[in-house]
Amino acid sequence: MLKPPVQMVRDVGWRQVLGLGQGDGGFWASVRGRQLAQLNQNVPFNVGLLALNLVTVLAAFGDAVTFAALAPWLAGILVLAGFWIWRAISRRPASPQASKLLYWQVTLEIVALAWFWAGLVVTLAPALPATSQAVLMLFSLIFMGAVANCAATMPPAVLVVCVSIAAGMVLGLPQGAPLDHPLVLLALASFVAIKLRASLVTTYHTMARLKSEADLREQGEVVRLLLNEYESNGSDWLLELDGLGRITHVTPRFADVARRRRGDLLGQPLLALLDPVQGGATTAALAHALKQREPFRDLVVPVPLGRDLRWWALSGTPKQDAAGNFTGFRGVGRDVTDVRRSQERIAQLARFDPLTGLANRSLFRETLDEVVERAVLTGRAAALLFVDLDRFKAVNDGFGHAAGDLLLRQVAQRLHALVKSQVKGGATVARLGGDEFAVLLPDGQPERAERLAQRIVAEMARPFPLGEEGRAGAAIVGASVGWALAPSDADTPEDLLRCADLALYRVKEQGRGAACRFHPEMAQAAAERRKLEADLSDALARGELRLEFQPVVDSGDERITGFEALLRWHHPELGLVSPLDFVPVAEDTGLIVPIGAWVIDEALAWAARWPAHVGISVNISPVQMEEADLPDQIAAALARHGVAASRLELEITEGLFLAEKPAVVAVLTRLTAMGVSFALDDFGTGYSALGTLQKASFSRIKIDRSFVARAAAMGDEASAIIQAIVRLAASLDMQTTAEGTETRAAFELCRQLGCTQVQGYLFGKPMPPEDATRLVCDVVEA
Repeated sequence: MLKPPVQMVRDVGWRQVLGLGQGDGGFWASVRGRQLAQLNQNVPFNVGLLALNLVTVLAAFGDAVTFAALAPWLAGILVLAGFWIWRAISRRPASPQASKLLYWQVTLEIVALAWFWAGLVVTLAPALPATSQAVLMLFSLIFMGAVANCAATMPPAVLVVCVSIAAGMVLGLPQGAPLDHPLVLLALASFVAIKLRASLVTTYHTMARLKSEADLREQGEVVRLLLNEYESNGSDWLLELDGLGRITHVTPRFADVARRRRGDLLGQPLLALLDPVQGGATTAALAHALKQREPFRDLVVPVPLGRDLRWWALSGTPKQDAAGNFTGFRGVGRDVTDVRRSQERIAQLARFDPLTGLANRSLFRETLDEVVERAVLTGRAAALLFVDLDRFKAVNDGFGHAAGDLLLRQVAQRLHALVKSQVKGGATVARLGGDEFAVLLPDGQPERAERLAQRIVAEMARPFPLGEEGRAGAAIVGASVGWALAPSDADTPEDLLRCADLALYRVKEQGRGAACRFHPEMAQAAAERRKLEADLSDALARGELRLEFQPVVDSGDERITGFEALLRWHHPELGLVSPLDFVPVAEDTGLIVPIGAWVIDEALAWAARWPAHVGISVNISPVQMEEADLPDQIAAALARHGVAASRLELEITEGLFLAEKPAVVAVLTRLTAMGVSFALDDFGTGYSALGTLQKASFSRIKIDRSFVARAAAMGDEASAIIQAIVRLAASLDMQTTAEGTETRAAFELCRQLGCTQVQGYLFGKPMPPEDATRLVCDVVEA
């Protein structure tokens, strides 16, 4: 029954409502001050009414008892009533705060007034007849209600007042009086309960309201401090607009960011500050939100500030007045220029090559998809050109990576300028990685694509200056171009890429430094190569590889001094596959490493059956020479078959030394230390130089068969070259082997020119190992 009709407010409970558990200062002092202020407001009227009722009672019933009996009670009532009226009048306006001592002092004063009235009733009621007793009891209820209403926000006082006066009324009735009835007692108790509950509820509501007001003031102060701190130290600012989208509040931070005076911004439409062209969709979205009175969040809009273009992120919500009418927007703004520029930079890096500024592989692929799709739909030709630099690695190795980067930037500039001058709009130049570039022509008629490809080859053939004013020299790298058309050559991006790549491969295969268009037979050749690769990967396991041996003969006594091991592949479908066809495939795929290890082991296994003076020569690929464990493999094979290292000769070509790789030098050094000898194969056909002969301890030079075939007689050009090679080898303590000695006349000429050994069909074609073994073993036995 006494429970308040609202939920309990935090820190306001029954103890606080009853005046207990309150603090000495702050909020509770203000509450007590408000309670006493309300009491003072009610005192003049209520106490004045009580005085009038008292006078009326005394006039009607005062003569029923002696004045002396009533005097103490009357004096107390009059003194307290007069004191209260004086205090209420003299203390306006009331103090905003009150101590607990003052609160309980006033409570005791109210209680004393109730006791005085109760004493008056107890003294006067027994002497009155029943009718007068009823009137006295009625006036007592009025007195109780007036005092309780006067102190409505002071429950302790109301409680004691009601209980005291009710007790006086009960005690003042003589036993057996008409009013001495249980129903009268029930009515009196109900009246007391009603007044007490009203006081409790009123007090709680008052305290709850004061608590809410205090919390709101505190929160408002906190918000104000936070907003001041927010604007002072943050990058955001507050934004307020009226119903027409005009700025109504300008904070110092806002004025600073906008680079204008606060007075110039007030009243300005927010949209007038923005750039509608740069903003596009976001500016339109902001205008729509302002017009439709809808909230907006993180709309990034451009703001031109002189020559500087800034970007603001704006958020706002509609605001309303007390009547619910729309009054404008309130929100925040934030300068996100740095963030946007960082995002643009990230997007730039994600789609463009940071070194050259050209489109990167990702952007190129997106563009390629669109161009091919459009070409297929419209039937208009589009061209894709692959550009690959021919000697870029030599620049990196010779001049350093900084020079290589400079070269790539110059290549990009030349490509961009060339395409811009030759193609009107729409072309894409991209760097795909390393020294690989691509040009995509949306309108690429065959003649235009061919002309551009030839121009690129010519432009890339011009020297590239390296360093400032050419102090680092100049590089001539050249380029190869392969190109294809969509939709005539391919109707999907993947197929177009493959076609252009095949055309580029054909250029490299034929010597580089040229341009080539894709032709269907290239795809057929590529398919055959892929099949060859697949078959070669299993050829060793299937036992399709064989060794044949060709004799090497001493030109003096025509004795066999050794054999050269020649690799043969007997394909189950294609038959005998030429080494010229499958060895390059093995080198490109890396299969040459396991195949080469097998060749060495197989050759040494047969050499172990031959006489000790018969050596074995094995061709070694440059790819094998880069394998650090090659010396270990050879040493293990020599030990496994019991062959002396001096009987093994490794034939290598001059091209191996062009790159000057440290790994190759290390392998050569270890093999030489093992006692393995080396022969320089095909001498005179490539990059022959004296420096080549100094980079390895060669024991023999093999004169290419092309010189032997052209040598017809002493004194001709080919004979002179052979003689010069022989003299050079002799001066370096090296032997010479003339390859391709097919006739007796050729042999005699080579012997006359000084060749120490010959090799050719005259003394034996490449033969199975069994035949070679019988040949040398039979000779020994004979």
